[in-house]
Amino acid sequence: MNFVKGTAIRKHPELKQSFFSLAKATFQLDFEQWDALGYWDETYCPYAFEVDNKIIANVSISIATMIVDGQAYKSVQVGTVMTDPAYQGKGLSRQLMEKVLTDVANDDIIYLFANKSVLNFYPKFGFERRTQGTFTIKTKQLQLTPTDIKKVNIYDEKARQLFYEATVHRMPISTTMSMLQNENIVMFHALTQYTDAIYYVSEFQAFVIAVEHEDRFQLVDVISKYPIDLVALISALPIQVPKIELCFTPDTLSVSVERGIFQDEGAMFVKQQGAIQYPNFVLYPYSALA
Repeated sequence: MNFVKGTAIRKHPELKQSFFSLAKATFQLDFEQWDALGYWDETYCPYAFEVDNKIIANVSISIATMIVDGQAYKSVQVGTVMTDPAYQGKGLSRQLMEKVLTDVANDDIIYLFANKSVLNFYPKFGFERRTQGTFTIKTKQLQLTPTDIKKVNIYDEKARQLFYEATVHRMPISTTMSMLQNENIVMFHALTQYTDAIYYVSEFQAFVIAVEHEDRFQLVDVISKYPIDLVALISALPIQVPKIELCFTPDTLSVSVERGIFQDEGAMFVKQQGAIQYPNFVLYPYSALA
């Protein structure tokens, strides 16, 4: 059994394919198209054990910039923690976590999202649970004036490049809590989860990721190189349901925002690094989950 990381996996065809297979079997995650189109770069780094060119256990990190209360921090998101069933129970995830935490010890914010089966695992490494918030706007508060929007075909090379460039140079959607320099992760979601939910709003020179459900309009992200009046942009969208669910933490808006506590079976965990305090009751952006 050998330890491998980063480009040793990304540049090795057999190891990379094995990583893809384990991710698909464990989490139903498909990294292949994302990689083939060139969006896997050094900011997404797997730490793994391999046997005979087969990845048997992995912990990945995703490096980006996190904005919290107007300050920019180097952040590391831990994810894709997985072990081949034949090698479970041998402490491989623990060993990989220790290697990761040694490497990122000087970074500002280390965090992860855990499912219900491993909630007791991460506190052993100094991670503390955080309570996330929710943010909802009642549609009746808005003066809706729908404007022209164009659906984006993310598989069209020119459209995809424009979307990517906007993501690279985006303004933060919020100074309270948002993510920058994580375009590789945004592109992963654009190519998998949100392929049919990306629009361009020419009046605002902004891309919008949005999903309309029967009872709510889910605003996943707003991506633009320019400052955006979020309420004005939302009011320009063709919303036909009673509420708008914001999938990120907004700054103070000109309309009332209902706040709640995010409920799911998992949890967000943050490892305290120095004097930096990651707050409770903010919502980590859906489009930045790695």
